[in-house]
Amino acid sequence: MSTDSPKANTTFKTKQNLPYALLCDPKATLIGAIGFKKAPKGTQRGVFVVDKEGKVLAVEAGGPNATVDAVKRIVEGMDFNEEFDEALEGPKQTAVEGDEKAAETAAEVAETAKELDGTPA
Repeated sequence: MSTDSPKANTTFKTKQNLPYALLCDPKATLIGAIGFKKAPKGTQRGVFVVDKEGKVLAVEAGGPNATVDAVKRIVEGMDFNEEFDEALEGPKQTAVEGDEKAAETAAEVAETAKELDGTPA
């Protein structure tokens, strides 16, 4: 996610041959909400991991080494059989209020990015 325009992100994604979507947050709404906004302008590198239920699993500022380590800790701590069983049974935990707000903001930013990019919602 960056404050770059959808066109700039598309160009970067193509040039880097990235296999995933890039999110645009030109007004830094979500970037600020998760604490990655630099003053007076800019974005701090980091990782923000949210599960399917909207629960925030990690918010880690830093470069590639720190963020890869944060994601590895999450993946290593998962019991994939338990995750699969829970998915079949439905969610057992509810997200805390802050997590829900961050998830709502993320959804709003994604919708705005789609609209700016001309992608049907």
